Amino acid sequence: MKYIFLLMFLSINAFAGEQSLDDVVKKIDSDKSYRTLVSQCPVEFFPKSNVAYKNFIEYCSVNASLCLELCNKGDANYCSSLANYTQNNLESEYYSEALFSKACKLGLVSACTNRASGLIKYNGDASLDCAVKTFELACSQKDEWGCTMFGAYLAQGQGVERDFNRALEVLKVSCKNGIEDPACQYAQSISNQIKAVLREEQ
Repeated sequence: MKYIFLLMFLSINAFAGEQSLDDVVKKIDSDKSYRTLVSQCPVEFFPKSNVAYKNFIEYCSVNASLCLELCNKGDANYCSSLANYTQNNLESEYYSEALFSKACKLGLVSACTNRASGLIKYNGDASLDCAVKTFELACSQKDEWGCTMFGAYLAQGQGVERDFNRALEVLKVSCKNGIEDPACQYAQSISNQIKAVLREEQ
């Protein structure tokens, strides 16, 4: 009996989650401010200071509508956490990108980096200049992934003039939280490739 009850409980939760996401989709679709944000480069509304990151993804997974409400009231972390949740649970990327844009505007620099990554993923070279400038600004605020991405583009010479020495300096910032950080691991891989090229050129 307990097993059957548990299955019923899980089914109800799953249904409630779907209903909550449907509500989020409808509310974002009806809000013109999200369309405006998605049409802009994050550089246009990049925050002057960085809000401390908090993870509410688990909460948003069962309270998506409430997360959107808190997001719309100005809490960047609820916007970002809901963006991460919708990214994995909705087919359309529009909603996660819109929410990352709002989180960025509200002061969460890591969300600006996420939005710039989305621009590259979904728009390709058409958004390259915007994305790289956003990564540069994110890195200037010491965002680890922002520095990893900016360092990668500096090394490649895409969207910015190639500069190996600057890339190496930028990539050091990616490791401020230690080698366990995936941003640092990618940064070290890029740094090693740059150093190998520099050795060959000597």
